[in-house]
Amino acid sequence: MSFNPEQFIKTRGPWHFIPDWDDLVDPDFDFKTETQYNKGWEKQSYAHELISPPPYDGILVSKVVEEKSVARRKRIRALGVKGALRVPQDFPVLGDCGAFGYIDEKIPPYSSADVFDYYTAGGFDFGVSVDHLIPSPEFSDREFRLKITIENAAEFIKIHTREKPRWIAVGAVQGWNTESYGECAAKLVKMGYTYLAVGGLVRTKNDEVRKIVSEVRKAAPLVPLHLFGVARPQLFDLFPDYGVFSVDSASALRRAWMGSTDNYHTSDGSYCAVRVPSPGGRGPLKNLAGSELSSATKLESKVLDELMKYGEYKSDISTLENLLEEYEGLYVQKGKSRLEGYLKTLKDRPWEKCMCPICKSSGIQTLIFRGNNRNRRRGFHNTWVLQQKFIAMREKYANQEN
Repeated sequence: MSFNPEQFIKTRGPWHFIPDWDDLVDPDFDFKTETQYNKGWEKQSYAHELISPPPYDGILVSKVVEEKSVARRKRIRALGVKGALRVPQDFPVLGDCGAFGYIDEKIPPYSSADVFDYYTAGGFDFGVSVDHLIPSPEFSDREFRLKITIENAAEFIKIHTREKPRWIAVGAVQGWNTESYGECAAKLVKMGYTYLAVGGLVRTKNDEVRKIVSEVRKAAPLVPLHLFGVARPQLFDLFPDYGVFSVDSASALRRAWMGSTDNYHTSDGSYCAVRVPSPGGRGPLKNLAGSELSSATKLESKVLDELMKYGEYKSDISTLENLLEEYEGLYVQKGKSRLEGYLKTLKDRPWEKCMCPICKSSGIQTLIFRGNNRNRRRGFHNTWVLQQKFIAMREKYANQEN
């Protein structure tokens, strides 16, 4: 089934896109024996292959990310972007340059012709013009970077108008304050853009994001807006009020292994994942050797076994608490224990209350902080939770309109 981008941008969002970073897991990973049976892109699975319907409405693919991997580049060129992502033809895919990847460069490494050919050859549905991020309001080259962004947008829409590809051109909006963002948006609308993407907001506080989006909306009152990197629940009221059509963010996914204590998300809060680092592997126990390594490995096995038993109601919390405290003592400095957070997680058993396919199939393993096959699964769960919030928001505002 083909996808009609013209019809899609006439629908009511906001739609939730996930940036692609090749986040894959082994669908057959054996948690008990720690055995990974499937390696490589061909045999591993994306979140949208493990969760149905997918835990996002579309996927964002950045050229700068693709360029870092020879394998990714070959897949997209051989299979098209949707074949490389293994999504149906009617699943929306948005392409951009990935300006954060070249933020330190004087000028972007791509021309408008480069990215036009990339979007066309890859079979994208939407393609964003070449922009250049302005790191801060005080940045010395801010006017120069904004000028580059606007000139690239003008050249990009000119090529798009002449060549008439099936995908829709999206104008990249940049700035360093509300006024510059608004001025940039106004110029892009005059060029003929029917879809704008507002960048440079990832490090911006919520109140400032509201002001910027408000100004952009004034300059472009009828044009659908995409907000890069700010799929934040704290901004959910902003999206419908200002007609934000789509947003993207990998934050929920990444918090699974990058957050200090907010690793597992729920509809109304978060939990700390239970860390069980591997002795001798990457992580805080990587430098162990000899008898220390042997002792740690034995204790590690006891902790993992006890966690599995606890998940099956075959062990009590006190036994597990003692083991976790002992294991933490091998790598945690005094005063930095997460044991209290672990105990809250274990006592509340949030994995049992979750309806997502990850928690249903993996159970307590979803709450164990250990290796990609667990951590990414927890990230998939977090993304699913965020998607449920987007679905509820769309339903809420649809009902209010009716």
